Amino acid sequence: MEDRKITEQESLELISQMIQNTRRNLDAGSGNIFLLWGYIGTIATLVVYAGLCFTKDPHWMWGFWGIPVIGIPLGIYLEHKSEKRAKAYSDKVLTEIWRILGGLCMAVAIGATCMKQFEFILPLGTLIMSLGSIITGVIVRYKAFYLFSSIGLAIGLYMVFAAMGEDAPTYVSLLCFAVAAVFAMIIPGHMLNIAAKKENYVSNN
Repeated sequence: MEDRKITEQESLELISQMIQNTRRNLDAGSGNIFLLWGYIGTIATLVVYAGLCFTKDPHWMWGFWGIPVIGIPLGIYLEHKSEKRAKAYSDKVLTEIWRILGGLCMAVAIGATCMKQFEFILPLGTLIMSLGSIITGVIVRYKAFYLFSSIGLAIGLYMVFAAMGEDAPTYVSLLCFAVAAVFAMIIPGHMLNIAAKKENYVSNN
């Protein structure tokens, strides 16, 4: 039997449905993956910042390894939890993009540590994180999502240029990373939750 060709209108409706499903799949209520990494990154940064301010002990910088140690298991748990939902091609694309970017962040951290270029870890991590959020916003066609993430990207660029200076402002970089995480991950994550809940309410009524 010959397959029926879909019309342009049906094709647009199919793409729109796929994007809506991807938005819903990105949302996991209080376990939104953006909120998970955004809050873990921000809290870890502020803890490290407070430790450095009060003790002046550079060993507090090792506290950043708490981000992957805590975030990866929780991320795997949330991904396993979301496997019950039907996933479109765009879901798989986003998953692979974030896996690549996550691996790139780890490579930057390990490479910079081996080369003793610690001042570039946070700036490059901020750029990678913000770019990932921007790409996500573009794929799900959520303009406000990637506009906020662009602020994080701008902060990351500032941090890179500052790190190239002779006296890289470590404390300022810490605060910049925390602020960038808020704009690139936390705010978009909450916006995505709200949008997904509205779409779920409309589709169920």
